[in-house]
Amino acid sequence: MGDKPSFDQRLTNREMEICGLIVKGLTNKEIADQLHLAEGTVKNHLISIFEKLGVQNRAQLAARYVAEYEQPSTDIIDPSMTDLGDVLEIGSKLHRSSHLYNLPETIFLPLQSQPFIIGRFDISIGRKQGDFEFEKNTKAVSRRHAAIERTVRGTIVTDLISRAGTFINGQRISPGEPYLLKDGDHLSFGNAGADYIFEE
Repeated sequence: MGDKPSFDQRLTNREMEICGLIVKGLTNKEIADQLHLAEGTVKNHLISIFEKLGVQNRAQLAARYVAEYEQPSTDIIDPSMTDLGDVLEIGSKLHRSSHLYNLPETIFLPLQSQPFIIGRFDISIGRKQGDFEFEKNTKAVSRRHAAIERTVRGTIVTDLISRAGTFINGQRISPGEPYLLKDGDHLSFGNAGADYIFEE
């Protein structure tokens, strides 16, 4: 197994507690009540856990926990609680419109005032460059491709001078210029199939 840290070595004791409760199917509120924490604190812990383990949802987290840390459990995870949307307060999302099934079906956009950076993982750098990263073989997407941000005007997208461009409804937008997104807009990162529909 090499020198890769074990599951429990990567997480704090509190994060391990939360993982165990996720496996049992508890919601964020139920976890907060049981551990005497604020619900927002639980969400912050889950964001940290997702990042450390490289998982995208609660189902993946539970599967990793069971596989690496404990024997398989008969507890059933509620399918309705498997989205990242239960971890963050979601303002909007991007839903895949292309037929490239190796791409994530949904990209959740949290309610936050700072830009949400979308890019591509670069193994030569070895660390995250943005908030959401496509796999390294998604070549048409730049390492730091575009930023999506909630403002008083609404949700805006800005191309970060990407190589293959960012497109709204088939039209390439000017790099560095913010564009207002409307519900149902088609948003493409590059020109090789990373195509999504914006849902407010």
